Amino acid sequence: MTIYSFHIFDRHCNCIYNREYSHSSSDNNNNSTTVGIVNKNNDSNGSKLLFGILYSLKSMSSKLIDEETSPIPNALKSFTLGKFRIHYFESLTNLKFILITDINIDNLQHILWELYSNYYIKNCIQNSLSPIEFKISDDLKENELTGKINNHNFIHQTDQFLQSLSVFN
Repeated sequence: MTIYSFHIFDRHCNCIYNREYSHSSSDNNNNSTTVGIVNKNNDSNGSKLLFGILYSLKSMSSKLIDEETSPIPNALKSFTLGKFRIHYFESLTNLKFILITDINIDNLQHILWELYSNYYIKNCIQNSLSPIEFKISDDLKENELTGKINNHNFIHQTDQFLQSLSVFN
């Protein structure tokens, strides 16, 4: 069981955070994890396809249930594709938190809620130096990372939290 990647999409459908984890086995047959890539594949086709799948499934699931007669709202929480399970949480502000894991991991809604409520809000929203909107503007320099979460505390704390989970190995 393992966690492969963590994504955050904003309300404008942009991937504002992407963290991929590299898992390799060591000589002692213990799983060793090296920290992977941060924000390198935000604009890749993989991120766009992931958002497209989520958007389509959410749209289709909302059309299948009559919200007026159903006492429980229909919410997309996770789904399986091949050898991967995709866990999904959407905040009230339309931020989408996604964990891609091994198929054997069940429900990680509480982990996604923890990432949103304790790490994203603390390090990105309550930090007055961190942007709330991650739009790319024309007046910024070319070498500046824009449109992405670059908060060192957020990256470090979420890495520590995810790596401390028993399902991470």
